[in-house]
Amino acid sequence: MVCLVCPKSCLLSVSCDQESFIVENNSCDRGLEFARKELTDPERMLTSTVQIAFGELPLVSVRSDRPVKKNELEILVERLNKMILTAPVQSGQIVMSALGENKVNIMATRTIEKS
Repeated sequence: MVCLVCPKSCLLSVSCDQESFIVENNSCDRGLEFARKELTDPERMLTSTVQIAFGELPLVSVRSDRPVKKNELEILVERLNKMILTAPVQSGQIVMSALGENKVNIMATRTIEKS
C-alpha cells in the first residue's frame, strides 16, 4: 500500500490478524494511521462538476468540505450529475448540504456569472 499522507509516499507493508494491524516501512506515525483508516474506513475528498443554466460557462467545479466515505462516492456523484444550478454561483457557495454518513457539504470552487 502506498501512503498518501505526505510527499514521501512510503511503500507500506500491511498485515493483519483478527485483532490488529501490523504496518511496516512507514516513516512516521501518520503512515500507520493512514493504513489503519484505509483498511477499516476509507474516505476520499469528492471533486466533480455541476451543470449551470444561464451561466458564462456550462459547468462549475465543486468539492466536498471534508472527506466522504469511499463507498458513498458513486451515489453522491450521480446526484451531482443530475443537478442543474442557475447562475450566478459564487465561489464557496454550498450547492448541496448534509450528504452521506459524514454529512458533507458540496461547495462551488469558482464564481460563475450570469451570461
